[in-house]
Amino acid sequence: MTLPDEELRRRLASQLWTSHNVRLSEEVTTMPGQPDFIETDLRLKAILRVLRFLYRDNFAALSAVDLGSLEGGFALALAQLGMNVTGIEARWKNFEKLQLLKEHFGLRNLSFEMDDVKNFTRERFGIFDVTLALGILYHLDSPSAWLRQVAAATRSLLIVDSHYAPTEDEGLARLDTRLKLGPLVAMKDVDEVYEGRWFFEYDERAEREDQLWASYSNRSSFWLTKESLLKALLRSGFDLVLEQHDYSAASYKRLTITFPRTMILAIKSDRFSGKL
Repeated sequence: MTLPDEELRRRLASQLWTSHNVRLSEEVTTMPGQPDFIETDLRLKAILRVLRFLYRDNFAALSAVDLGSLEGGFALALAQLGMNVTGIEARWKNFEKLQLLKEHFGLRNLSFEMDDVKNFTRERFGIFDVTLALGILYHLDSPSAWLRQVAAATRSLLIVDSHYAPTEDEGLARLDTRLKLGPLVAMKDVDEVYEGRWFFEYDERAEREDQLWASYSNRSSFWLTKESLLKALLRSGFDLVLEQHDYSAASYKRLTITFPRTMILAIKSDRFSGKL
């Protein structure tokens, strides 16, 4: 059921939206003055291009999960296409925003669960055709092990948007000053060794509910190098791993040197036999 503008404004007044400016009505948006998220976000547009290419607009037959939904813009966009979408978010301050979207748009194919993404397993949540891991991997302390959990719950496609750590120490000097990474170290996971750098999220005095752009249940995160990230995806169960650049080409230097970040498609190719 669509909420009236007065109710929307009342509820938004008690919430701090930091990323997804969602249009709720002709007069009300979640972040007034900011670009419309669903209409303009470059990552979302890139994701939709991939989904249309791989699934040929057959969205109603697909299930998707958005891990670390933040403010729900990606989950809402996929649900509006007809996909059956579940969003998972740990922080109550963000979950309130997700509830507002769910209540206002009234989409039966959109649901949200309040939980730590570390608890995302096939046994707990089931299996999904499409998994979104956008801006979440670099907030975890055991990323390669977590990718195995995600792979087991993903039927065909995982989209990862993540920072990665420079391999060479010389690269640290060129990083954005917000990215304070430690020395290159190795992390063993089962029989594999992955390289990366630790990133300090927040200290024990900080209230984690207030850290809207930080990890939830670990105060330091392990950033894999790009090589280790690619290896971890292949080892987790995806046989086709591709890097997507159509949304980031104009910012290529920044996203490879000063603010290293990538979008990767991890695919189980047998699920697409005869479809392309």
